[in-house]
Amino acid sequence: MYRLVLALWLLGLTAWAGAFHIVLDFYPNPNHIPLYVARELGFFREEGVEVEFIVPTDPSAPAKLVAAKVAEMGLTPQMNFFLAREEGLPLVSVGALIDGALGGLLSLREFGIETLPDLRGKRIGYSLEPLEPLLWRTMLAQAGLSPQEYALVYTGMSTVPALLSGAVQAIGAFRNYEPIAVELLGFTPVFFAQEDYGVPNTYELLFVVHPDTLTQRLPEVQGALRAIARGIEYTRAHPEESFSLFVGVFPELADELNRRSFAATLPLYAVSTRHDDPARWETMQTFLIAAGMVKKAYPLRDLYTTIALP
Repeated sequence: MYRLVLALWLLGLTAWAGAFHIVLDFYPNPNHIPLYVARELGFFREEGVEVEFIVPTDPSAPAKLVAAKVAEMGLTPQMNFFLAREEGLPLVSVGALIDGALGGLLSLREFGIETLPDLRGKRIGYSLEPLEPLLWRTMLAQAGLSPQEYALVYTGMSTVPALLSGAVQAIGAFRNYEPIAVELLGFTPVFFAQEDYGVPNTYELLFVVHPDTLTQRLPEVQGALRAIARGIEYTRAHPEESFSLFVGVFPELADELNRRSFAATLPLYAVSTRHDDPARWETMQTFLIAAGMVKKAYPLRDLYTTIALP
C-alpha cells in the first residue's frame, strides 16, 4: 500500500480514478504520435476507453506503476521488461508500439570513424546501467575488440554534449533521434545498429499490464489496443496530418529535429500492435540469461499474450 501512496504523491495523480491510464516510457516524442493521434481523433472514445497519458518521472516508473496497479498500462522496452520480471514485478506484455530495435552506437566522421573497429582505443559514453555497457561490449566484441581496447565512460544523460565536445568518441543513441540531432548541428553522424553486431533484435516499446488487469478490465485493454492500432494506421496513411495533430498538443516540438525524427520512426510502428514473434522473445531471453541479467527462463505464455491484440 505504501508504494501506491508514494507513487500517487510523487506524480500528483490523486484524480486518477475512473480513467484508463497509460504511462509513457519517456517525455512525449515522435515515438508516441500514434497514441496522441488516437486520442485527438477520438479513437479511444469510440472504443469506450477514457484514456489518460502519464509522463513518467524516470524510465523505470512505467513498469513499477503498472505492477503496483497505479496505472492500467505502461510503455517499456522489451529488455527492461525482462529486467522488471527478474525483479519480481507482475507484468505481462499485451502489444507493441515500436517493432524493432532503435538503439546502437553513434560516432562522428570528424573523429575518423568509419567502421566499428575504428573505435579501438576510443572512449565510449553511456548513460544507463546495466544494459548499455552490456550492449556496447557485445557490439564491440562482435567487431573484434576486447574490453581492454576501449574505455566505457559514464556521461549521465549528457551523451550528445560529451560526444560533440570530444570527451567521448561514441555514445549510445537511438537511430531516429541523436544522429539527426548531430547532423542538424553540422556534424556527420556514423551510426552502428545494435542488431547488426550481436545484439538480438527487440521490440523497442511494449505495452505491459498487470495480469489482474487482463481479467478485471480486459475489454478496456482490448479497446485501448484497437484505438492505438487505428492510430498507427492513420499515422502511416496521413503522416503530415498526424504530425500536425501532435505538435498541436506540444507546439514546442514543432521543429525540424522532431519532424525528421518522426519521418525516421514512421516505418517502425508495430502493425496492429503485434508483439508475438516467439523467436524474438526466445532469442532475447537467451541473450539476457547468457549475460547474467536474467537468472531463469520464463515460459513464453508467462511473458506475453495475444488475447488483447486487435
